[in-house]
Amino acid sequence: MRFIGLFILGFVAYLVAMVVLFPAAPVVDRVRPQLGPVALEGVSGKLYKGQIATVRSTDDLLPLEFQNVGWALAPQTLLKGGAGASFSFDGYGGSGQGLATRGWNGNVSVSDFDFNAEAKALEPLLPVPIASFGGELVGNIEQITLVNNLLTEAEGTLTWNNAALESPIPTSLGTVNVDIKPQGEQAHVITLKASGGDVAMDGSVTLSLNGDFTANVLFTPSPSAPQAVVNGLRQMGPADGIGRVRFQRKGNVNRLM
Repeated sequence: MRFIGLFILGFVAYLVAMVVLFPAAPVVDRVRPQLGPVALEGVSGKLYKGQIATVRSTDDLLPLEFQNVGWALAPQTLLKGGAGASFSFDGYGGSGQGLATRGWNGNVSVSDFDFNAEAKALEPLLPVPIASFGGELVGNIEQITLVNNLLTEAEGTLTWNNAALESPIPTSLGTVNVDIKPQGEQAHVITLKASGGDVAMDGSVTLSLNGDFTANVLFTPSPSAPQAVVNGLRQMGPADGIGRVRFQRKGNVNRLM
């Protein structure tokens, strides 16, 4: 029995040493074919803690790119039925950090995800260059869950400070707050509020996992809003006696792409 105990202890020590001392680059090279449309450049560090100089999507539909992507294994996730790592990155005029976990059932979750970015730097991600923006985005995502690589749950908040539409119609939006919460198992409610700018916004969008959405948002121009802004709102729908416009739409986001 003493021999078996010593053998198990030695084997565990060997595994720990492998994780702590083994370089990350050879492992990444082995899994590159399974990464799909993702390019990794400049891998350094060990398995338990390392950094990638650049992570870039080679998918033209969503050309994401991040720099200084670091990770550190999170042993506490083993107690929650999976294996995970904390991560951090730079990109789009800001940075981010969070915790990613892959369960034994293959599901992937991201929690405690905080990030910030410049709105201007995110413009290249738009499917078509329909507008330009100003301001800073600050987000806190409490939970994102993917099952079979499909998003099934998201919860968090997003704040757009000094929000501005620079073109086609220059418009100040002040501070825009976005709150995302699950509604049942198949939908999310996205609450939208904006104040302190040329246009106040108050409403919500209900989005189902299959892409169906229902939008109901009230836009209220401020007394000092430029006439071009007021005219732009009226193109969205009829205005009431004080110039407010209610935007109501139903559809499927997959058909809008």
